[in-house]
Amino acid sequence: MKIAVLMGGDSNERDVSLLSGKAVAGALERVGHQVLTLDLPRVEAVLQDGRLKEQDVVFPALHGGQGEDGHLQAVLDVMGVPYALSGPLASAVAMDKAAAKRVMRGAGLATPDWLQVVWDDRADRAGAVTGDGGRLQGKVLTLDHVLERAADELGLPLVVKLSTGGSSVGVSIVGEAAEFPEAFRSVVATAGGPVADILLEPYIPGREVTAAIFLGRRLPLVEIRPREGFYDFDHKYTPGASDYLVPAPVHSPLYEDMAADALRLFELLCCKGLARVDFRLDGNSFYCLEINTIPGMTETSLVPKAAAAVGIGFEDLVVDLCRAAVNGSTGRK
Repeated sequence: MKIAVLMGGDSNERDVSLLSGKAVAGALERVGHQVLTLDLPRVEAVLQDGRLKEQDVVFPALHGGQGEDGHLQAVLDVMGVPYALSGPLASAVAMDKAAAKRVMRGAGLATPDWLQVVWDDRADRAGAVTGDGGRLQGKVLTLDHVLERAADELGLPLVVKLSTGGSSVGVSIVGEAAEFPEAFRSVVATAGGPVADILLEPYIPGREVTAAIFLGRRLPLVEIRPREGFYDFDHKYTPGASDYLVPAPVHSPLYEDMAADALRLFELLCCKGLARVDFRLDGNSFYCLEINTIPGMTETSLVPKAAAAVGIGFEDLVVDLCRAAVNGSTGRK
């Protein structure tokens, strides 16, 4: 096959995207496919590259921003270029953590309570704060007001993160109220613009578990154990910073229930090809945090570890995703 691997982009996950893209391209080349690698400065650059229409399929390895939120997928649809992984709708909803959590809550899937804060850094005010019911709860609130609501409705400790972020870029854990202003502003600073869409959640203690869905198949659960602190950007992409247990040592029926919820969310959002669903496990209770439609494909990434545990090598993983897209079996919506 002639396969174009798209990577780079202009999101704050650009460096990780380049690692994923190079790994995918190398795997495809090792098994004899003709690979065109494109480091995109921005998503709309695909419109200017006539070589894409000469390819059998495109493999998008862009993380974050318009490469993962449905913009790229919509452009490729308009161009009539087949591509692996999810389409515009699933990509857009999955990338917006608050939107995905509303789908979870509506479907009865356990997810932590949350507040969504649209923060305008120019005015130093929140333009809107919404609760997990989706109703507008307040307008033009100061940071003190936001903290008061969060402490009252969610409690401490809190997780502060970008609603549309990934790779744990722009994530802070707040243990004390005094830490909140600095943590909140540090997350806002990673948004790449004056208006930031922030998600606040109660911190769920316990274990970090992830579930991968590959072509409608549930791969083994993976437990992540960072050697210190929490599973932040450095622990994700520094070899040896975290330990990974595959399959995760989770007893029945919790194991089966988590895997089933991951598949159900995959299907609810009309995801295709591949996705990764992240959970927190606290005793006998688990909570779904988010779903990723373009999960990492680096040497420390989780999906390749889960696939390898059932005998699916990295080369087979990416080739099968490309073949499914060429054959139309991904059926994107």
